[in-house]
Amino acid sequence: MGTAKKKMNEEKKVIVPPTGISENGRLIYIVSQLQGIPENNIRIDLERTQLTISALIRTEKVMRKISVPEGSRISKKKFRDGILEITLEQPL
Repeated sequence: MGTAKKKMNEEKKVIVPPTGISENGRLIYIVSQLQGIPENNIRIDLERTQLTISALIRTEKVMRKISVPEGSRISKKKFRDGILEITLEQPL
């Protein structure tokens, strides 16, 4: 029982950043607020039908998972002033 309690304390607190999602034709626009996080700490993963934005900062883990249509690809990404903008292109 002591080991399980210790493991729980070692886990990082997960923060879900405010994120906006909109679509226009074949494009999906994702805007996520990541203030205070250096750009080189941010990771973007796209696997089949899920886009994951994540970062580690001190004792916290920032993570947002977004369902996307299969076959989507990242066509553009920009990070400035704590705002991450991602544009996905959906398949035809």
